[in-house]
Amino acid sequence: MKGLSIMIPKRTKRITSEWLNSVLHNSGYFKDVNIKSISREPWGAGEGFVSDMARLTITYDKESPELPKTMIVKMPTTFRTALAIALQYNLYEKEIRFYIDVAPKSPIRVPELIYSDIDSENKKYILILEDCSCYTQIDQIEGLNQEQTKLTIDAIAEFHARWWDAPDLYSFEWISKPRDKYAMALIDTYRTDWDLSIKSEEFKEILPEGGQKVGEKISEQFQWLVEDIPDDNLTIAHFDFRVDNLFFDFENKENPIIVFDWGSAIINGGILDIAYLLGESLKIDLRRKIEKEMVKHYIKRLEEKGITGFDFDYAWDFYLRSLMCYAYIPVLGYTQLDRSDPRAMELFKTITIRQFTAIIDNDATSVCPS
Repeated sequence: MKGLSIMIPKRTKRITSEWLNSVLHNSGYFKDVNIKSISREPWGAGEGFVSDMARLTITYDKESPELPKTMIVKMPTTFRTALAIALQYNLYEKEIRFYIDVAPKSPIRVPELIYSDIDSENKKYILILEDCSCYTQIDQIEGLNQEQTKLTIDAIAEFHARWWDAPDLYSFEWISKPRDKYAMALIDTYRTDWDLSIKSEEFKEILPEGGQKVGEKISEQFQWLVEDIPDDNLTIAHFDFRVDNLFFDFENKENPIIVFDWGSAIINGGILDIAYLLGESLKIDLRRKIEKEMVKHYIKRLEEKGITGFDFDYAWDFYLRSLMCYAYIPVLGYTQLDRSDPRAMELFKTITIRQFTAIIDNDATSVCPS
């Protein structure tokens, strides 16, 4: 819920019990209870990339079993290079708008929105969400197994089906659309970061055999990849659909997946999310074994939701394009990475090898027009 003209703190450490109490009363989230105290701890260090996050532990002035004892706060990162990227692509406002505008109309489980506010003029944003840390999170480096992959595809397929060529698909001004300024900005982002990365011996040593060749081909064809988007079979894609952005509630058989980090959501082909998931959230041997089966499973789930005319050949061509599109993630990561974080460095190396290997394995560049 949005605040009412109460100044947004500059950093998570500036959040006080008085401020939080005021905004949650003003937003209507609180009724007859007050916060006595809060404590905070950094959360998701090195993993949020474009956000600074903290976990707030709340003490109330009376017993309130229905109110959360903990909350997760997301604010703009203090890491300047990542901040510049986030502001360029308007990621903070987009994520807040998603939780307000799209999530309530969508058949997908996301963290509960507790509070949000936007001060675009001063580039200040805040998002307070349900703390889902009681659920299972799977390390992206370890990767998903086959059953977990199917559950995850089931969840995103239902979400995609809701928005698939829907009458209200283009009703959100804030969301990136094919060939808009945000989409077109990716062209220079990839090419610039590729040119910088490939000058580094460290980066070249991480690439699998053949990686430099396909990376250069993708750089040549990236404008085509961004611009050659059909006018139909479009939906809202998460565009950062990887296992680090998922929680698993295995006790909930009907709705076990909780999806967060929606700041990159775009209107495009839903297969983008499947390509990113399979390309970077599965170990290479498993991805090789099941990727075509999983693309077919995705199509089947769409058909069960009434989406027809999206056959395997069409989907597979889009899948190969999507694998190439997501080559921007490793090169962006290499040029903008906070190298002080060991886990971020390990994840970067893992996704670079996985993404470029998936492109090479499938001869993805063969679908390029030249």
